[in-house]
Amino acid sequence: MGFREQTSCRNQKEVEVMTDTMIMGGLGVLVSLIAIITPIVRLNSNIVRLTTVVEQLEKLVNDKTENLDKRITQHGKDIDQLNIDITNHEARIKQLEK
Repeated sequence: MGFREQTSCRNQKEVEVMTDTMIMGGLGVLVSLIAIITPIVRLNSNIVRLTTVVEQLEKLVNDKTENLDKRITQHGKDIDQLNIDITNHEARIKQLEK
């Protein structure tokens, strides 16, 4: 076996070792990326769910507020009408007392 044959044989082994090392390094990077990306995806999913719940809650509160505003307005009108009726009754009573 000559020098060139020994050198090429050694270079082929180094290439094979380098390829194995590269594969192991690539797998390590892939596992690391999966370990980092998985919690980010879960966090994103939770943020989307939370946003949806907050939007539904906001709509519910707005609907309730509108309903309460309408009820308060109606009660105010009813009270005003009752005050007018009381004033009319008081005027009738005063005329009857005369």
